[in-house]
Amino acid sequence: MEETLQLISSLVTSVAVPLLGIFLFYDSKRRAAAADATRAETENITQYADEWQKLYNEKAQHETLLNTKIDTLYTQLSQQRDELNQLKTRLATLTARLQYTEPLKCTHTTCTRRQPPYTPNQPSQPNNPTTTTQPTQQ
Repeated sequence: MEETLQLISSLVTSVAVPLLGIFLFYDSKRRAAAADATRAETENITQYADEWQKLYNEKAQHETLLNTKIDTLYTQLSQQRDELNQLKTRLATLTARLQYTEPLKCTHTTCTRRQPPYTPNQPSQPNNPTTTTQPTQQ
């Protein structure tokens, strides 16, 4: 009987205790594995978030740089428009002067004392080089 009891005790010890340990600690092993999986997933999500944040910051920095360039170009464009307007005004002024002085120019290139063909006080006469007299040299 003692042998039987010892045999049953050894069977319980060799089979039941490990089975009981497996059932008792199965839940904690499963929780540890789930915690490891959750930690790995969290690290993976964190890496994705960091990468996206880095890309967003690079894009924002690039947009800021482009906006600065655009502002500079608008400033340059405004300066060039102002300069163009000044040049157009100067051209208009010079054109008006040229149109005013055009009838006053002398067409005689051979005389030493060139004078305009007419003066504003006298009526204009046609300028004919064959009929005009050369001034005397002094």
